[in-house]
Amino acid sequence: MRAAPAARVLDPRLLTATRGLRLAALQIVAGVLPGIQASRQPGLSREFSQYRAYQPGDEPRHIDWKLYARSDRYYLRESEIQTAVTLRIILDATESMRHEDTTGTGEGIRKFDCACVLAAAFAYLAQRQGDPVGLHAISDGRVVSVQPGQRRQPFERIVHALENLEARGSWPGNPRELGAAVATRSNSVPAPSGTTRELTIVLTDGHERGDEIRDALAPLRFGQHEVLFLHLLGRDELEFPYRGPVRFEEWETGAVLETDASAAREMWLENLEIALEQWRRGWEGKRFDYFQFRTDEPLDRALRVYLLQRMRR
Repeated sequence: MRAAPAARVLDPRLLTATRGLRLAALQIVAGVLPGIQASRQPGLSREFSQYRAYQPGDEPRHIDWKLYARSDRYYLRESEIQTAVTLRIILDATESMRHEDTTGTGEGIRKFDCACVLAAAFAYLAQRQGDPVGLHAISDGRVVSVQPGQRRQPFERIVHALENLEARGSWPGNPRELGAAVATRSNSVPAPSGTTRELTIVLTDGHERGDEIRDALAPLRFGQHEVLFLHLLGRDELEFPYRGPVRFEEWETGAVLETDASAAREMWLENLEIALEQWRRGWEGKRFDYFQFRTDEPLDRALRVYLLQRMRR
């Protein structure tokens, strides 16, 4: 991602100037999880579940001696194992993601900027939790992938890919291309022990000329993936603040529309609500969670949604 000017602010309450994806990601995660500690055993964490009475043959080291001192009876603390979740990030880096608001706190900030920072933050958070994490970026009609694996520092690999990425072109013409990339795991890196589920985060503005995004994501509905769909929306899209004669140009086709903003506003908002309702109806449900994210909102809101999803796994 291109370095942003020092005066540009993604979120005034969280970070200043996205001059480095690493710094931005660390700041957001630090705000969400102060004092987060990595697991001793990557990908596996133990959480207290319940007590049970000691039985012959049980390991004495599992006895809760504090409870013994209070009750004069031997009890063991049972733990439930939380397995690692492989996280895959699908990043829409097509031309329409270059959209930026003209007013408000998100003025001058592209959707692509927000998406890259969120992708980096998700990757850093996954690494700290010991979860395998990968990236699949859609740009200029192709898929650029960093496959999840057991290699150290996946966050650095993903940040490097993001820094060399730019929003251009459209989604691949072949909807199977993304599915093939998501289904691929590096042959030299086996699935980490304890990994039983996959969670896919989709960062997109949902802009499509036909049904290319829906077609590309549809195969995930039939696999073992659980999907968190983050729909990035700008304030300009939701409020249509334009006045007087206005000229719109469609990002990915170059089509031009000239109209009077005041006359077009009501129709625009009605059509937008129809489109958003189609996304909600089409993607909410089993294994799919749909969530709208405004680019002028604090970026940590998206991370909190992810953490709630991660805690359920």
